[in-house]
Amino acid sequence: MLAMLGVSSCTKGDLVKDPAFGSLSISDFTSKKITVVEGANNKLLVTGEYISLPEGNNRFRFYDKNTLLLDTLLKIVPFQKHEYFMLRPNNQLNFQVFDDSLNGFDKETFSAAGSIKISLANFSKLLPDKVNVYITTTTYKGSGSEEIKVGEILKVSGSFSGFKILLIGKDQFLKPIKEFTLHIKDSNDQVILFTFPLVLPVEKASVYLIYLEDKTIAVTVPSAKPEIKATLLMSK
Repeated sequence: MLAMLGVSSCTKGDLVKDPAFGSLSISDFTSKKITVVEGANNKLLVTGEYISLPEGNNRFRFYDKNTLLLDTLLKIVPFQKHEYFMLRPNNQLNFQVFDDSLNGFDKETFSAAGSIKISLANFSKLLPDKVNVYITTTTYKGSGSEEIKVGEILKVSGSFSGFKILLIGKDQFLKPIKEFTLHIKDSNDQVILFTFPLVLPVEKASVYLIYLEDKTIAVTVPSAKPEIKATLLMSK
């Protein structure tokens, strides 16, 4: 009987281990509706919500209609959530998929109280390759609110800048001001090119990745003046 048990135990082999699962989300920052296919033919809805997938390097394909933009592997870590972002601000830039390691965002430390950190990139076709960005906000000073300069980022290009510390204004109740104004100037002659507002969730986050892009103009308004805007890509 012992011999039979020995033979039986050898033929069973190792126990089959069930695969572990992790969670993944994909957010779309492109100007087009991208189709995402995981594995052989598993089409995913791109909603920014987390979906559960088996661990490992899973194959993902990204399509603009029938045009394949990217065929790559994205890592699924067991029992962890992982955010990915799709980005293609204009047709001159390649389609990209990245996570929070972009520009060292995941390792950037939080800012001190009363300040925030931002990193900027210039993806606008309306702007020169490099621009200087000056940031102002308002703060309460005894007799009323006053506009103050809180930071500048020089020679902003198609790559994200280093993180810069900006002060946050306060209102008369000492609550943080979340409205800023960006003044975009040509880095060569300092001519003002654009001025526009930027609102940040300063109560919830203190580190930001932001990029400049062209505003979409409706075809029904052909005489509309071209504009640019600042888009918040990631924050923590």
